[in-house]
Amino acid sequence: MNTPPPLTALDDRLHPPATQDRWWTETYWFSFDQPGEDISATIYPLFRPNLGICSLGVFVWDPTAHEPWRVPYARNYWHLAMPSTEATELRLEGLSYDCLEPLQRYHVSYHDDGLIDLDLEYAGMRPPHAPAIAKGVGHLDQPCSVVGEVVLRGRRVKIDTVGMRDRTWSLRAEDRRNATAYTYGHADSYNQFLVLTTLDGNNGSIVGGVFSGYLVRDGVHAGLVDATRRVVARRDGYPTRIEIDATDTLGRRLEAVGTARNRLANQANASQFAWMSMMSWNVTGSNSLVGEDQEVWSPDRLGPVLEGLGTR
Repeated sequence: MNTPPPLTALDDRLHPPATQDRWWTETYWFSFDQPGEDISATIYPLFRPNLGICSLGVFVWDPTAHEPWRVPYARNYWHLAMPSTEATELRLEGLSYDCLEPLQRYHVSYHDDGLIDLDLEYAGMRPPHAPAIAKGVGHLDQPCSVVGEVVLRGRRVKIDTVGMRDRTWSLRAEDRRNATAYTYGHADSYNQFLVLTTLDGNNGSIVGGVFSGYLVRDGVHAGLVDATRRVVARRDGYPTRIEIDATDTLGRRLEAVGTARNRLANQANASQFAWMSMMSWNVTGSNSLVGEDQEVWSPDRLGPVLEGLGTR
């Protein structure tokens, strides 16, 4: 396998489209999951420069509700003009991204008058995991410490936790059919995992290759060579208990059982519905981890299989 080129400060900016295809897409996602309050957030700009448009979703949720119209905050703009600012100093409908240190530190703020004020600093806990950059196409994942506060209709919530950011720049057509899961947990910079699987009902497995995920144990990072994700309990369609088994390139095993602490029904775009759940992970031979499970379906795929997932 060819070694991907190293990331540089330019990878914090929007990448030149590798094709003139209208579906060339770049995303710039930040999240956090705060135990105690069991409050989570997803901040998700998506850019389609060949069409001259972008979108923005900002959601904050907790255990009280999962419907976008009932969670503490939900806003989804699907048709915005491409911003005039770069991604390193992005200004978009109340959202500000500022790169404080390339590939490492970011200031993220968001304001919606009277509804929410969000002020956070993200610091990478490890360098970005980016094994799949070639020919102008790429993806990276970076677990981060997250510090700051969120003010929701006057209620202040201190944030001091872990989160994730990722970037993807590639073709992403709106008519694609999708059934995948993006699952991760963090204890600290020394103990983490990320597992990406394709779904078959309540089961999932990695296809193999660079997008499979990684394991960090005792500070040692290695990619995965196999993994399975099993949903062993659901309620009203969303996962409540998940089992992960994986093996990394060093032969180390990951066995984790996760329990959902909240969930959001999130329609990020026309082809992508996700159950987004904050998870507590019990990992064999390790500390407890906090993270998230994102079970992503194309709506036309989820509908026909929903009854078979064991909902009630």
